[in-house]
Amino acid sequence: MTEKSIQIESHDLNLWYGDAQALKNVSMDMPANKVTAVIGPSGCGKPTFLRYINRMNDLISGCRITGRF
Repeated sequence: MTEKSIQIESHDLNLWYGDAQALKNVSMDMPANKVTAVIGPSGCGKPTFLRYINRMNDLISGCRITGRF
């Protein structure tokens, strides 16, 4: 995708709640002006990733995030 067509991107995202790793090496590009669905099996981290995008994890103590967003 071209630089202008990407609205949200994450690269090598890792997220921990204390010692428990909730996301591991998540990379995703979400294009602008498109509907994007986040799908996967139960327990794979879909809500955790969406909370990260919305910065809701900033309110959780002990939450540690690495990677690029």
